[in-house]
Amino acid sequence: MSAIENDAELSYHNPALLTNVVGRTLSLSYMSYLQRTNVLGAGYAMEIGERSMLGLKAQYLDFGTMKNTDADGNILGDFSAKDMVLMGTYSFDFSDRLTGGVSGKFIYSNYEQVYSLALGVDLGLNYYNPQGMFSLSVVARNLGGQVKSFDDTQEPLPFNLLVGVSKDFVHAPIRLSLTLTDLHKWQAEDFYNSSDDSWGKLLLKHVILGADIFPTPSTYLSLGYNFLLHSELKSPAKRSLEGLTFGAGLQVRSIKVGVSYGKYHVAAASLMMNFALVL
Repeated sequence: MSAIENDAELSYHNPALLTNVVGRTLSLSYMSYLQRTNVLGAGYAMEIGERSMLGLKAQYLDFGTMKNTDADGNILGDFSAKDMVLMGTYSFDFSDRLTGGVSGKFIYSNYEQVYSLALGVDLGLNYYNPQGMFSLSVVARNLGGQVKSFDDTQEPLPFNLLVGVSKDFVHAPIRLSLTLTDLHKWQAEDFYNSSDDSWGKLLLKHVILGADIFPTPSTYLSLGYNFLLHSELKSPAKRSLEGLTFGAGLQVRSIKVGVSYGKYHVAAASLMMNFALVL
């Protein structure tokens, strides 16, 4: 959420980063997410003036087909569940170093015979010092709530307040990143199975670490670690790589291809692929 790259997909995490995209870009993505769940995405970004960018993105999440049962466990048939998000992003350069962005989201969820509609907003700021190769971002994600609930209970969106920093180095092809998430949550009851955690363990549950290595100007390797995912999804019976992610990417002229792998649980992982074309 603080890395400075010509990558429209980064605006999904911080709308202020869209101003780093040069020209018009078409992007497509696919992610296999846990069991039988698939996520498809498509986006388009373009310049609208010398200091601003506009982006449009659609995302479809299909949970697959599940058994429909009654209270006694009798199978009544099958049903499907899906989420869809339409998002528009606008970003603007306030100065040579400070940018801001806002994303508006329309969210539709349909589970068997019930559905929900919600409206959300993401706000982002980014400060970048090119001489120091240092980037600082602040993001407020998922402001908003349901306009049509599944039942009589209105639910808020999963709000998240984040701060991230990234640092590149002149004499080494590497970038290090630190992201702090859920900065509005500091009570043990805010997290799963955390009643006995010390203050230090609660602090680590806000931390995500990342590193990018650039073997050549057109390739990259990425590594990330999420302490919260590791803490909540680790198996007590078997050590695994919960919370660890790997990625790699390549650019050939106007075509960019990336792939990443995330380990969520000893029995579940995620694979994501993205493609971008600079028009």
